[in-house]
Amino acid sequence: MKLANRFELLNILERGTYGITYLAIDHHSPRQVHCVVKELILTSPTVLTMFRQEARNLETIGTHIHIPKLLAYFDEGNKFYIVLELIDGDDLRQEIRAEKRLDEGYVTKLLTDILRVLAFVHDHQIVHRDIQPANLVRQHSNGDIFLINFGGIKALSHGHLDDRGRMIKTITVGRAGYVAPEQARGKSCYGSDLYSAGMVAIAALTGISPKRLAINPLTQKVQWSDSSISPALERFIKQLIDPNPNKRFPTATDALKELERTMTGIRVGHDSQLPTHVAAKGELSIDSEPSSNKTITPIPPKLILKVMGSITTVLLMLGFGVKGYQWTAYTLSRRWDTIKPVPKSYKPAKLDTLVNLLDDGSIQAKPEVVEAFWTMVAAARNERVELLPLAGYLSLSEQ
Repeated sequence: MKLANRFELLNILERGTYGITYLAIDHHSPRQVHCVVKELILTSPTVLTMFRQEARNLETIGTHIHIPKLLAYFDEGNKFYIVLELIDGDDLRQEIRAEKRLDEGYVTKLLTDILRVLAFVHDHQIVHRDIQPANLVRQHSNGDIFLINFGGIKALSHGHLDDRGRMIKTITVGRAGYVAPEQARGKSCYGSDLYSAGMVAIAALTGISPKRLAINPLTQKVQWSDSSISPALERFIKQLIDPNPNKRFPTATDALKELERTMTGIRVGHDSQLPTHVAAKGELSIDSEPSSNKTITPIPPKLILKVMGSITTVLLMLGFGVKGYQWTAYTLSRRWDTIKPVPKSYKPAKLDTLVNLLDDGSIQAKPEVVEAFWTMVAAARNERVELLPLAGYLSLSEQ
């Protein structure tokens, strides 16, 4: 079957409520290239007028290198046909999938591609109204992103008509989760496309469908955050999806300029197998803290023993005086012998050594106590642990 004695329909690509999309061959083309034919059902002269207006819009913006060219549009019987260039590629549903988290480099590159096309579209006073992964096609030959299925045509082919064939003014265009709040109320603006682009970015980063994300009932903001990306990119995306269109960027051109400033602080890798040539998730971002390789040297146990022994001795001397110290020395000596066997490489101090030091007779101690104390001192010295010169304190008068 040939339409307009030119387009041969091959097979159905998509079947919608109010129309069918076909794969076809253009026999007027020297190479007889493949193309896409959208068949839309007419129900009234008013609808036909609207179809023609949208087709003329596509004819204008189809001059952009990343928008399919409009090849023809015509009506036959009660059907209206729009013929578009076929883009050899896959839509981004093949890349942005559930539970698959794409990295910061992928998202910044994707947003740049989308905003560049939208800047051109907005300059022609046209709002797409249906930015979503299914309407973004990556060309096989070079990985470029094409924007397809413009909102006017999408609205007419999948929207609602009343029983007289007239368009209902409150048509909701777009996929759930990607549609801006004001667009859902039938008041689309340039910012509506920016909102949808931001939700595409979130879907790529999180691997979660936007319609599954919670919305704050008071602020109407999408509850979303990603600590794995740079704060600058997160702030940019959050401005894209602000529920108040006046707080978003005025146009895609303004958003693109801000994104380019944001990207100056983002390091993008080049080892990904994805067509966007970005690094796999997990590469260190510019805001991440590098791990430290500094070696931590522990405090030697002998130094700890030395300090603790010194502090304990001073406190005991101040608190109990010489008599108290005598009791402490005896107690410590018994615990020392219990915890650590006395090494055989030293000789205990003789009793007369202590007697010669304590010439004032201020301390009355049993010989076995004094001997045990000096045994402890000798053991400490053998372990190369210095103690305070306790013998000097022992020569003082009783406190």
